[in-house]
This record gives sequence, structure tokens and C-alpha cells, in this order.
Amino acid sequence: MSYKSRFFFSTLALLAVLPAHASLITTADQAQLSSWLGEGPLSLNLLFEKTPGKTAADFHAAADGKGRTFTVMQAYGVDGRSWLIGGYNPQSWSSKGGFNMTPDEADRVGFLFNLTKGVVFQQLPALAGDDFGAMQTVNEALMGPTFGAGFDLAVPFDLTNGGSSALLSYNDGIHHQNPFTSLLDNTPYTGTPNLRIGAMEVYTVNLVPEPGTAWLAAGGLAALALARRRRRA
Repeated sequence: MSYKSRFFFSTLALLAVLPAHASLITTADQAQLSSWLGEGPLSLNLLFEKTPGKTAADFHAAADGKGRTFTVMQAYGVDGRSWLIGGYNPQSWSSKGGFNMTPDEADRVGFLFNLTKGVVFQQLPALAGDDFGAMQTVNEALMGPTFGAGFDLAVPFDLTNGGSSALLSYNDGIHHQNPFTSLLDNTPYTGTPNLRIGAMEVYTVNLVPEPGTAWLAAGGLAALALARRRRRA
């Protein structure tokens, strides 16, 4: 493949990574999410966007059964500071009630993140005395995208007021004996809501094709178009 061709398809791959609308996340943020996921460059396609009046019912109508997702939100702590946080759900969202359980540690690939701080929290392995890390997400119709044993990252029905973060299922393990700190700023969770949610977006996750794959796909589409024109002629 010539230099010009490689440049063209590299540009296409970069454009594929970028959402087609004004987004909460920058290209640098997307690169960080790609790095944490570890599967190569990602194409993030908008599945749900919080707008005035939308609730958890709208989120579930858009996201349930749609495969793995990234949720990104602007969250405000009790002191008014703003943080860009969220989580990766490797399974489909659901409204059936209960948890998405991952008793097999090989399935514990969900994670929470704070893009403002550049930190990530993986699901805990099984530890002596508990297995909170098995609780990946919450499948509750009255909740927005909610992760962990209940409050690791909890989004309320109105998607705005009364959110909570108390790391328990998602933790670094080292501090698991002193859990329940906030994803925002590591302050202790006191049992009351500790975050308010502003903008929120949920994306489906796809891999950006390699330039060679993109070339083959483009060639296949061109061949189909040519065949259609010949049939019409």
C-alpha cells in the first residue's frame, strides 16, 4: 500500500474514533479509555444522551440489550467541584432487577474511571471473607447506569439528583479494608448521596478496523456498487 493510501486510511480510522456530535470526551479521553480497555483504537457510537426531562426509563429503553457500553458523566461533589467519571460495562444493560454477577474472575473485566484524575478501578478479585467484586452492574429499571454492589457508582431515576459513589466492588484491593471512598476525590462515603450528575452520555463500543481491513471493505462496497450499476444497465 502506498504512503498516500496509508495516510488516507489512517485518517479514516481517526475519524471513526470520534463521535459525530459535540461530546463530553476529547480525543485524548478516548485514547485513555482505549488504553484502559486494551483492545486497540475504539469507535464510540452514541447510544444515549441525557437531555432535560429524561429519566432512567429513557436510558433503559435506549441501552437495554445493546451490548457493551461506556458511560461518561459530569459529576459534581458536595463541595461543588466537577469531575468527569464513568464506567465500562462489558455486558448489556437490563431492567430485570438484581445484579449482573461475575463469579468467574476471568469475567471481571468491568471498570470505573475518573478521567479528570486519570485513574481506573477494576473489579475486585475474590478476597477472604467476601466476594463483592462479583457484582458487576445493577439491573434496575428505577436506576440509571449503576455499577457494583449498589453504590460504587449509582445514578438515580432522574439521572441528576441523589447520585452516590462508594467504592466496594471496584477497588484497588490495597485499600479494600477501608472501602466506601468516592470515585470523585477519595473522600469517605457517609451513607448519604454524595454526587450530582450533569451531562451524561452512553456509548456502544466497537474496534476501529485496521487500514488493510478498511481497504478490503471499501473495495467490496465499490464492487457491489459497480455490479448494481451493471444490472440496471
